[in-house]
Amino acid sequence: AAFAQEEELTIKEATVSADAKTSKSVEYQQPYPGILPDSPLYFLKALRDRIVDFLIADPLKKADFYLLQADKRLNGGVSLFHRKDKHSLAESTISKGENYFEKAISKAIEAKQQGMNIDDISRRLRTSSRKHKEVIKELAANADAKTKESLMALVKRAADFEKKADSLTPK
Repeated sequence: AAFAQEEELTIKEATVSADAKTSKSVEYQQPYPGILPDSPLYFLKALRDRIVDFLIADPLKKADFYLLQADKRLNGGVSLFHRKDKHSLAESTISKGENYFEKAISKAIEAKQQGMNIDDISRRLRTSSRKHKEVIKELAANADAKTKESLMALVKRAADFEKKADSLTPK
């Protein structure tokens, strides 16, 4: 019986430390990136995304689409980063994702100017920007000096997006 108690305490300690670790992390589910830029079929995905982008007229839906693209690019960049020979492509992919993030914010602002309710998208933009900042910082911690410098510039950019997203609606 004494062994069971010791084992139970260890499980509780592990749970507490895991909870403490996850409480520091931003709770935001990143979407599956799909085909990555190093695939020969990636051009098909890019073409599809351009067509969908062209067909969306509603600024609120376009902001949502751009946020999805930003999140997919970030997650794709993370996948590429874990391959040692793909750091440059990973950084480029994440940078393109941040471009989509910028477009998402501008479309949310446009929707707000048109009198649309942007509470949901602004909340998701705030949370996503925090997640982007967190993930890119983690990647920068494990990068070489050249890549680290580029990634830290992207962290600053994500922090700027967070400020813009915070200003969209009152908390």
